[in-house]
Amino acid sequence: MADFGALRTGHHVVRYRPLWRQRLFAVGSVIGAVLLLYGIYEWGRFEGGYSKFAEVQRRRELSARIESLQDDNEKLRADVAGAELARNVDRKAYADVEKNLADLQAQVLKHREELTFYRGIVSPEDGIGGLRVQRFQVLPGSTDNHYVLRLVLVQSMRQDAVATGSVSVQVEGMRDNKPAQLSLPDIGQTARADGLIPFQFRYFQNIEQAIEVPAGFEPRAVTLEVRSSKLPPVRESYPWKVQAES
Repeated sequence: MADFGALRTGHHVVRYRPLWRQRLFAVGSVIGAVLLLYGIYEWGRFEGGYSKFAEVQRRRELSARIESLQDDNEKLRADVAGAELARNVDRKAYADVEKNLADLQAQVLKHREELTFYRGIVSPEDGIGGLRVQRFQVLPGSTDNHYVLRLVLVQSMRQDAVATGSVSVQVEGMRDNKPAQLSLPDIGQTARADGLIPFQFRYFQNIEQAIEVPAGFEPRAVTLEVRSSKLPPVRESYPWKVQAES
């Protein structure tokens, strides 16, 4: 097939190209122009200090840096979580130590009280070896207006004889805005008819007496009188103060 066709018109010969060649030439021209423009663009960027290779290398370095920072961030998060866990463990350990310390302090205080108690038996501070009330407490009862009177009687170890006798209790307070006094027959539960609490001991004895305060009566103080056939009587007055049982 001939590439060109010829047409004679007088003295002139007119040749023409096929249509597909024209289209191919147009497309090639456009592609060439685009490549030329891109080449000019890249050459301009190169002249301006820009390098495609350097840009690719820079992106690789930045990607590697991002991955490294992400790894460091994960490690830091793990360290923070570990530090938080350690702090919580330390906090619990400190709380346990404080609780144990408080328990030990309470035990030391209790032992000191016991030591003082037994010292009072062995060698009284005032040097007198007679009968005495070593301790007195008002404790809450099982219901309202119910209380327990607890007292500890002691005598010095210098006294070899067994102490026997009785304790009388009188609660002083206010009723209808007037001073009033109540004895064990009035308020004592399981109290004897004479209102006396008997005792018998050589060195010390704990005594507890349950009482019920009538409605409308406001206790203010408790007076104890300890009587023995061989020792002088002891009379002590204590303010009414309800304490937690220890």
